[in-house]
Amino acid sequence: MTTGRLSRRLSPWILFVSLSLVVAGCDSSDPSPGEQPSPDGGTTSPDGGGPQPDGGTTSPDGGGPQPDGGTTSPDGGQQPPPEFTWGHGTETGTLVGNVWTPGRDATGLVNEVSWALVPKDRWIEVAGTPLTTLDAEVKAALPGFRDLGSQGIAGVINAYSGVALDGPRARWWAFGGGHADSSNNGIYRFDMAKMRWSIEQLPDHSANWAEVPWGNTYSSYPPASEYARLHPDSDVTGDEFFDPARPAASTGNPTARHTYNGLVYNPDLDEVAFGVRRMWRYSLTTRKWTRHNPFNTPGASYNGETGYGGAAGWTFWDEVAGRYVFGPTENGNYSRWWSFGTADKSWKWEVITPPTWFFAQMARVGRTLVSFPAPGHEESHVHFPRLITYDLDTTKWGELKLTSDLVRARCYPEYFEGQVFAYVPPLNRYIAAFRYDRDGDGSFEYRTYEVDPVALTLREAPEYEAGAFGGWHELVKNRFFYLATHHALVYVRRGEENLRVFRLP
Repeated sequence: MTTGRLSRRLSPWILFVSLSLVVAGCDSSDPSPGEQPSPDGGTTSPDGGGPQPDGGTTSPDGGGPQPDGGTTSPDGGQQPPPEFTWGHGTETGTLVGNVWTPGRDATGLVNEVSWALVPKDRWIEVAGTPLTTLDAEVKAALPGFRDLGSQGIAGVINAYSGVALDGPRARWWAFGGGHADSSNNGIYRFDMAKMRWSIEQLPDHSANWAEVPWGNTYSSYPPASEYARLHPDSDVTGDEFFDPARPAASTGNPTARHTYNGLVYNPDLDEVAFGVRRMWRYSLTTRKWTRHNPFNTPGASYNGETGYGGAAGWTFWDEVAGRYVFGPTENGNYSRWWSFGTADKSWKWEVITPPTWFFAQMARVGRTLVSFPAPGHEESHVHFPRLITYDLDTTKWGELKLTSDLVRARCYPEYFEGQVFAYVPPLNRYIAAFRYDRDGDGSFEYRTYEVDPVALTLREAPEYEAGAFGGWHELVKNRFFYLATHHALVYVRRGEENLRVFRLP
């Protein structure tokens, strides 16, 4: 458990199946030696390849480290990633109790006949799939590397962080850590096609931070914070590795941080991005980070009432407007959303949001954002339970009032970040989980529910319970989602644990 709070939320995925929904109511640092400012405010190396992580290998054309499974085109660009596909070998693997060991073909793809071995209608553990399996690989690539945090590489996921999901290709990325949990700022990718993690980008090397006076958090780099204090008109802030005294540490990469629900995959630009503190974008083509100061204002500070530069919230990619949309800040205020246009680098304030977002979870369905506030955290005069909707095209908020047998007095009223909520398109249902004292004994255990957005009902759904594997985790964020490629629910519970899957009938 971390000591930090709040960062930002993304939609678990941008749905590629469009479904209708009934809606009621409606910065660039001063360049390090050898670097030049790029037009959009980032920094590039002399050959244009961008800062290279320690231990990475650079291709002859300056294209940067190539991730596992990537292919480079003759002009140095990255080929579009392949669509999801099954292996066609005969190896079935094994199923022992509730643990499935996949069978793979000669290329490492999970065989379709092996997936057929996985039973339906119950949670199954996939052997060999913790994020921690990459720990030795990271340390081998970066001799002398150590994570300064208390959790090590597991903290990349465990520390209040979510994932960026590419649903059609059945893969996702993790970037997180921060605070006292993990200083690891690498990017890690999980591919369902191979059922394994791989390194997308190596973390910055801790050996380059010798004698840096870290405090109790690894979310801010002290030399960068000090530079920003002494140079308030610069666009350097503490959330990047900028270090005039240590050129090897001055990579321009973002520091580790809680990403909450703020990490998103953008299929149009083939990049992973988040709007936590600043706008950070990692191109899967050029293999480099670019960051942008909110409203192009160096030295501006976060204000919880406006939502500027928010910490804990959401990030979505609006493919129609060509803008990233962020918010809200989950601090209990009527915080404003803000957006960033990738073509013209413009910033805009968006609409004022309803309150109590800190205790909600959100999914995207077509052009609608749908949020489910945790029952028990709504104001007493507000109907509960309910879905709150936001139309990306009209910018209008709406409400769907649900009927249920919940009793307000038995809802969990305390501080709570553990809301679980995901949409399942073929069922046109949401699956939710939250703490509720069903038996009246004061235990407030997690219970699982199904939301019908047409009948407007919330019913208890024990058939989806994840109790066999420790239950729902209170910091699951958006690491629970549906994958059409597998017609299954997927649950990334903790960094040191195996992946869970639930095949639907």
